[in-house]
Amino acid sequence: MVETREMMEEIDPTPITSVAGGDAAGTTAGAAAIPFPGSAWFQRLADLMNENRARQEQLGYVDCVAGFRVLGAAGEEPRLFEVTFEEFAAIDVRERDTTAPTADFILEATAATWREMIENIAAGGGRPDLTHTLNFLSHRGTPIRLVSDDPLKADLYFRYNQSLQEFVNASASFETTFPQP
Repeated sequence: MVETREMMEEIDPTPITSVAGGDAAGTTAGAAAIPFPGSAWFQRLADLMNENRARQEQLGYVDCVAGFRVLGAAGEEPRLFEVTFEEFAAIDVRERDTTAPTADFILEATAATWREMIENIAAGGGRPDLTHTLNFLSHRGTPIRLVSDDPLKADLYFRYNQSLQEFVNASASFETTFPQP
């Protein structure tokens, strides 16, 4: 089923707008920008999720440890961030050694792919266009690759996909900075 902006608004009729003082990209003017990739960036998403429990209850519970692996440019080490979701909250965020992940599944993509998706979410005021959703970008295994040693744990990604998308969509409410290529 293809989701449209109208269908998403039927689920939650509250329009997503930028925070007071935000600009056209949905960022908050004057607020400290948060660098991506980094633990602080994922922690801000977790804080926003936890502040909006009502929205999470609409989507349903999430019980998994999701990994977000950011592949660097040539010569740069990949970075892995794990977020633990329990019921309607994100209860832990940490950067992990990429050789010892504990996540149920990992979403792996280049820094450029993550950046393009995050910028598209911001440009849409918290809603990416249909070609920049986690589902679309991971569906064929490229440019985002779903990684898991256990098929049942990999299935958690599909089960909780909309909640994970909302988690990342919250990035539109703050300014994100990216390293120079």
